[in-house]
Amino acid sequence: MKRDMDLARRILLTTAQQPHDDDLMGLPDVDNEVFALHVMWLQEAGLVKALVSETTGPTRAYVQRLTWSGCDFVDAIQDDSLWAKAKAKVMKPSMSFTFDVLKDWLKAEITQGLPTLRAAGQ
Repeated sequence: MKRDMDLARRILLTTAQQPHDDDLMGLPDVDNEVFALHVMWLQEAGLVKALVSETTGPTRAYVQRLTWSGCDFVDAIQDDSLWAKAKAKVMKPSMSFTFDVLKDWLKAEITQGLPTLRAAGQ
């Protein structure tokens, strides 16, 4: 199975909106095994703390919270227009990319926008 970065984004954004004492146990329109696999990947990337059960039966995963890096990444991906730009420029279907390339690109885009943001606040 391939990573679905839109699904990963949904999991992260939903987790960010959860009350601090609620675990995210799935998404209504996402198969539990697909959800669990993406949660495992997000945990391996250091973006979430999660509980994963792979013992008997289907794999289940529960997102407990975002990590510090996860919070930073959510800050970078929450803007829909920036996400669309990242999909067009970094995550093209015909192009290979790594998660680190995506993170670096998002950081660069945000950094380039900082002078504009500072000027708007004055």
